[in-house]
Amino acid sequence: MPVRYLQAMIATTETSPKVWTEEELQSLPEDGFNHEMVNGELVMSPKNNFIHGRICTRLLTAIENFNQQHRLGVVLDSSTGFWMFNRNCRAPDISFVPRTRLETLKFKPSSRKFFPGAPDLAVEILSPSNSRSEIDARLRDFFSSGTQIAWLINPDTDSVEVCRSLTQRRLIGPGGELDGENLLPGFRYPINDLFKEWDWE
Repeated sequence: MPVRYLQAMIATTETSPKVWTEEELQSLPEDGFNHEMVNGELVMSPKNNFIHGRICTRLLTAIENFNQQHRLGVVLDSSTGFWMFNRNCRAPDISFVPRTRLETLKFKPSSRKFFPGAPDLAVEILSPSNSRSEIDARLRDFFSSGTQIAWLINPDTDSVEVCRSLTQRRLIGPGGELDGENLLPGFRYPINDLFKEWDWE
C-alpha cells in the first residue's frame, strides 16, 4: 500500500467522528456524569447541584400531577435520551411528549429505545457554565426535531425564557407564571414558586 494512501487513511480515521450506537450510549457506566452525544462526540457534564435538583423536582412534580389528572401524555426526567433528527442525542432536564404523538409514532411504554425526535416541551435549568452559543445549539436541535415550546429556567435571575423558536422568545420574571399553552391546557405555575426557599415556609 502506498505510504501517501496510508497516511491519508490515517488522517481520515483520526478526523472522522465516532458514530455512537444507542446500545453503546445506554451501556455507559454510572460515573457521576450526565452523557449526551453531540456532533459525534460524547459530551459529559457533572451531576447537578442542589438548587438545580430542587427546581427540577418541583416543576416536574407539578407537571406530572397535572398530567396524571388530564392524561395528556408522558412526563420524563433528565435520564431520558432523545435522538435529534441530526443524530445528536439530547437529554433535557424535563420533557413532555403528548399522547397523540406517541400514538402516531406507535411508541410503546415498554420501549427500551431513545425517543425518535425531541420532546414537544423541553425544559432546561441553566447553570453559570452554560454559554449562549451552547444553549442556542440545544434549542436548534430541539426545534428542528419536534419541540414546540422550550422553557429556559435561570436561577441566577429568578426568570424563565419561554421559546417557541430560536427567534421567538419571551422573558418572564418574578410575579409571572408558566403557561402550558396548547400542550398542557390549563397548566399554570408561578415563577416565584420555582425559586422559593423551602416548601414548608
